[in-house]
Amino acid sequence: MPRKMGVPGWAAVAAVIAALLLAAVPVLARQHHDAAASASVPVSSAATTAGSARLSTDGTCVASRLHPALSSGLLSYRYGETTRTYRLFVPARDDGRHALPVVFDFHGFKADGALEEQRSRMGVLGVARGFVVVTPDALGTPRRWNTPADPGKADDVGFVTALLGELASRYCLDAGRVYATGHSNGAEFAAALVCRSPLFAAVAMVSSTSDARCPAGRAPATMAVHGTADPSVPYNGGQVVGATVSVPAASAVIQDYAARYGCASAPVRYEPTPGVTAARYTGCAQGGDVLLDTVIGGTHLWPASPEARADPHTSTAGRTFDATGAILDFLAEHHAPTAPR
Repeated sequence: MPRKMGVPGWAAVAAVIAALLLAAVPVLARQHHDAAASASVPVSSAATTAGSARLSTDGTCVASRLHPALSSGLLSYRYGETTRTYRLFVPARDDGRHALPVVFDFHGFKADGALEEQRSRMGVLGVARGFVVVTPDALGTPRRWNTPADPGKADDVGFVTALLGELASRYCLDAGRVYATGHSNGAEFAAALVCRSPLFAAVAMVSSTSDARCPAGRAPATMAVHGTADPSVPYNGGQVVGATVSVPAASAVIQDYAARYGCASAPVRYEPTPGVTAARYTGCAQGGDVLLDTVIGGTHLWPASPEARADPHTSTAGRTFDATGAILDFLAEHHAPTAPR
């Protein structure tokens, strides 16, 4: 049920681009060819980036780039005093002239980008549909995204925003099609990220229906995929495993999003595939929808991941539902306010 967004004036565009440029910091990116060797790429300065790096607001880019493109694979990026790693997947047909959508995929607690890609296959499936996919690694032992934003811990929002600016200096990226998704702790972080940064058009959460509160005027399209038999983040509400806090029921969280974003009071209900029920709120502010895909009998595992397919405790829908495909469908329907195309 795609919906077209209204288009604000150029002032909104300027605000979005200004937010990106102000977040740019001096960076050093280098590509790791394997565990034992790496090759450096040129240093970016804040002044150079601010003068040239931008997201495309009209769907096209000039042929030249501020920095050379990077090959898909495991890369590193220096943010502040810390070198961060991420995995990059770029469509083979990228010609540098037509703006591409980009989705950041955030792993769960104790996982990393390699495991997230194994589970979601967002990189493989996303590039096949024309997305640039970025799968970053959190810091810490074990790895964990900084949610809620603890000022004494990693500035993950700043890191992601600066990394997006760096990639915009190397690829033609669409200002209206920047997205976030993630699993568990990564889903919680993705929800917080799209509220704190106006650069993101939509978010999709898997196995963690996080009740992030956006500032007034921010209503990014929001999707959640949650299994009713999730033992870690209870679908019907309750205490999260390994935490001291309780969460409300997934349906209540989604209803709250819909109410805050001014959506229609009653959702459209349907069954996208056997064993999965959907509740979709339309008519929301800024043209976004709010969607909950409920996987009946699904556990905490990413649906259709290798782990889910081998899990005797999950349902048939949990083993087979193409959550990644559904997420890419949802993201592709939504655009942030940008210039006319």
